[in-house]
Amino acid sequence: MRSVSRRLGCLALAGAMAAGLPGCAAIATQAALGLVSPEMFATMIGDVEVRSEFREAAPFIKARDWLGLTVLARQKLALNPKRGQWWQIAGYGHLQLNENALARDCFEQAVRLNPEEGGAWNLYAFALKNLGDNRRGLEAVQRSLQIDPSSGTAYVILGDLRREGGQSSEALLAYNRALEIDRADVFAWYGIGLIGKRTRDAALYEKAKKALEQIYKPMAEQLEKT
Repeated sequence: MRSVSRRLGCLALAGAMAAGLPGCAAIATQAALGLVSPEMFATMIGDVEVRSEFREAAPFIKARDWLGLTVLARQKLALNPKRGQWWQIAGYGHLQLNENALARDCFEQAVRLNPEEGGAWNLYAFALKNLGDNRRGLEAVQRSLQIDPSSGTAYVILGDLRREGGQSSEALLAYNRALEIDRADVFAWYGIGLIGKRTRDAALYEKAKKALEQIYKPMAEQLEKT
């Protein structure tokens, strides 16, 4: 089975549509919130419906029952606290509930137990970013890239952290690296559009907006409103 980190990326958009899940609108909304979509997370932890040990988690993720998901994960961890994947699942539930400190603590356990899981490092970076801890967020995403240099999502997270830190040039480098991996990465184009808007670079903004209109129009509309 491929590594978790290689499963992470905007290809989850296609997976969400194929599964008949209401993923596209959720992804557009959560991109603005800086969160990983439920469909993307399901991809990250490795086909929850196929892997028997996580089959119980799938209905909660699909139903967006984040409290139920965290309760389930905590029950599993009470039986065996050394299961890193369940720490990831618990952390993701807390992330969706906007309980970022709890999410961070869960992902910290996940990367401690499974230090070669690039997806866990990405989620850890998300939680740290949401808490304003960009320094540690950068350390986490750089660790993810050491594990899997082809992770487009890690480059998007890196770009977000650089952008939020006021480092527009470095952020653009990261977003463009993500686009080299996947030209249709909506999150990279969204970040580029935000930089164009903030720096009043009309050409950059229009380039990103045009790309989003071609790939997924609601994201272009979200960019206009931001």
